[in-house]
Amino acid sequence: MRPKRLLWVGAAVTAWAAIFFPRIEGIRSSDDSWWTLATFLVPQDTEGLVLVPLVIVLTIALFAIVGRRAWTDASGRNRPAKAGLVCALLGLLGVLAFFVSAPIILGGLGATLGLEGWRRRSTEGRGTLAAAAIAVGAAAFVIGAAIWTFG
Repeated sequence: MRPKRLLWVGAAVTAWAAIFFPRIEGIRSSDDSWWTLATFLVPQDTEGLVLVPLVIVLTIALFAIVGRRAWTDASGRNRPAKAGLVCALLGLLGVLAFFVSAPIILGGLGATLGLEGWRRRSTEGRGTLAAAAIAVGAAAFVIGAAIWTFG
């Protein structure tokens, strides 16, 4: 995988999940058919017309600004590991703002940066920090998805 490709794959997966899991909650609460998941990116109401593009743009912007800044660290301090852990912890706090998929978005960013930090651990150190970013980011992501799915 090319160096920044992981960042953009992480952004795409995170944006997809930030739309998918709230759609599951919408299906469950309105007793719609599960077949409507086939068109989960298509907004189903006026609120969705605003929120779906907003969540996608917010996710891509966050990955572009925070992710690229951390990714392009040339100092050898493993900035992705440190930034990943900060984002992952913010993702756990983001449970309070679950309605905009904050734990999914921040947890996805934290885990993605943690993966890059883990890849750099042999040359730049901070492997423990990177592992923590992966674990906490994944936890925030799963908690956010669970709130939408089972809440």
